[in-house]
Amino acid sequence: MRLIALLTLAMLLTVSSPAHPLHLSITNIVYENGKLSIQMKSFRDDWEVGYFHFHGKPVDFTDPEQREIPWFNEYLNSKFRISIAKEAPGLNLEIDSVYVEDDALTIEMHAEVPSSPNSLYIYNALLTDIYPDQSNLVIFVYEKKESGIKFDVKKHNAEVILK
Repeated sequence: MRLIALLTLAMLLTVSSPAHPLHLSITNIVYENGKLSIQMKSFRDDWEVGYFHFHGKPVDFTDPEQREIPWFNEYLNSKFRISIAKEAPGLNLEIDSVYVEDDALTIEMHAEVPSSPNSLYIYNALLTDIYPDQSNLVIFVYEKKESGIKFDVKKHNAEVILK
């Protein structure tokens, strides 16, 4: 049993090498005219290690076809949501594009907000189940005001007051 654990650890270390010392995502959300525009940037290899963590086989997200696997959307939808009420289901986030540039994986999305809510609730646990030091920074822009929120392994939820 101990040998299996050591072999698994050795495989994980080689998959993520050369490792970058920072596990970070930066998400910009602009709320304007009833629409959310979302741009999320993170390290491509963090997603690849995440996939390996769940499936035990490598993936290369520099290949656009491999970014279309069901796991990618399922994982994103389970770890990132925006809703108009604390207990409400998440808004329908439509992915506009996913692209890789150097080491960065960028996901662009949009969503229609069905009413004029007093607040929006953001859930962001992206990659915190893989990396205990993961930080997910969100910059929220509404009516020319910006607010920053830091999500991490201990904080997954935040409310943005609109009115």
